[in-house]
Amino acid sequence: MDEPALHRLGEQYLQALRQGDPESVPLARHHRATENLKEVPVGAGLWRGAQAFLGLQAFADAVQRQWCCLGVVVIEGQRRPFALRLGCGDGQVCEAEAVVGSDPKGHFADVDQLLRPDVLYDAPVPPARSVDRAGLQRAADSYWSALQESDGSMARFDYRCDRYDNGKKITNNLSTLLSPDAAVHTVASCVNATRGARPLARGRSYPVLDVGRGVAISLVMVDFHPVPNSPRPDNGSFYMMAAFKVVDGHIRQIDEIREILPLGVALAW
Repeated sequence: MDEPALHRLGEQYLQALRQGDPESVPLARHHRATENLKEVPVGAGLWRGAQAFLGLQAFADAVQRQWCCLGVVVIEGQRRPFALRLGCGDGQVCEAEAVVGSDPKGHFADVDQLLRPDVLYDAPVPPARSVDRAGLQRAADSYWSALQESDGSMARFDYRCDRYDNGKKITNNLSTLLSPDAAVHTVASCVNATRGARPLARGRSYPVLDVGRGVAISLVMVDFHPVPNSPRPDNGSFYMMAAFKVVDGHIRQIDEIREILPLGVALAW
């Protein structure tokens, strides 16, 4: 399947979810779906609850026959951070892996900001400033490795790099300075600050590597352990889909859609 065909199938799948009509999209006989890593039979979960999808940015990889999107899903009238990976083949959807955030607003979430997706991800990267598929994966993987070691120097961050979690800008942000963190964070210093939580990045995958746009899409589980006397209780297994913009071999921007699951939860894919 080429990229236009993957995008058409992705749109068809979302429309079928909105309509609650699995028969309106070609599903493979061995189709498998999860939502926040829980197995979901056809007709349940988002098939019943998804009322609308907003602010979506979609990416396709013809080599791996994968399609991903990040944005917002409306469930019971509430906007929630949302990401979806589809594994496709022979014009059918074989796999559907959804991340649905339960935290629309907070220290690490601002779902309304996801309604206006950043055009940076759609901007082509000139050949002289781009890297190949392997280079895109190395750049994205360096972030997870740096996070696991709590060492921001291990990842190649661009001078202009910022990070967004569930739509919230969490770097170079005054609200972070005024929070219990009492710090202005760069992406590297955010990584350094995780040392006490002993993060472990597992199950790393890279379903979309888009050389023309310099985008790598990655799914990962990061275990953050409780930190004694921490001002924030946000520990557990962070299930995330992240979009990385890569220019000159450096990470220019990171957008993460995530849900916090019980610490140590098993991977489903």
